[in-house]
Amino acid sequence: MSLNKDVEFHIRNNYAWTKLPLAIKQLLGNSQKSWEKAVLEYSIRNQLRWRGNVVRHVIRDERKYYEELLQYSREHLMLFPYHLSDVMVKGLRVTPFSYYIGTMNDIMSNEKSYDSLPNFTAADCLRLLGIGRNQYIDLMNQGRTKTKFSFRRRNVKELLPKKPIQLQSIDWWWVIHIGHVTEEDIKMCNAAEHRSVDTLIDRGPQKAGLMDIRVVQGELTDLIIFVWEMRLLCL
Repeated sequence: MSLNKDVEFHIRNNYAWTKLPLAIKQLLGNSQKSWEKAVLEYSIRNQLRWRGNVVRHVIRDERKYYEELLQYSREHLMLFPYHLSDVMVKGLRVTPFSYYIGTMNDIMSNEKSYDSLPNFTAADCLRLLGIGRNQYIDLMNQGRTKTKFSFRRRNVKELLPKKPIQLQSIDWWWVIHIGHVTEEDIKMCNAAEHRSVDTLIDRGPQKAGLMDIRVVQGELTDLIIFVWEMRLLCL
């Protein structure tokens, strides 16, 4: 649903219902519910942050808002909201890798064409999952198991990668952040990984050049730590 540009302007500028000009209220049929619906729709569609925006007055539960935002983004095959990485990774334990695994599982389960992926989303899937057009077609073919009388579909998740592609190069000025760490995560760490996690917890975000590069490029990049560069590249 497309919103009126004047309505969108007032959403972007955080107008409360009581502060809206009369003309804008009339566009909404003088209905506060219509205004709140428009605010929620616009905020989720544009992946706005909950804090600092008018949507926080419409939906009080921050976690619920971000869960709806993630669901909408996946259903519409949008890019992972990198600008919200602090919330997604630390709060919801959703990394770009797990997000795109879910996206790929959805489109493969529904037997959609690879071309259904928007270009930027497809590029990010290739970067993180190693799945491009040819790999997608191959996976779809693997998913169809031929029996004597018919084709039987395999569980798509069995075919998808279990961890992201390793970064081949990391610049020293990239910043390493701690994600959402549980006791179970810590139990799976080796000594070097444990030291890196302790450093990030005790001292906060660190420049990549100060960290053990083998750890940064290893298993921890799936969830426990994540990497930010200027373009907010997050694993």
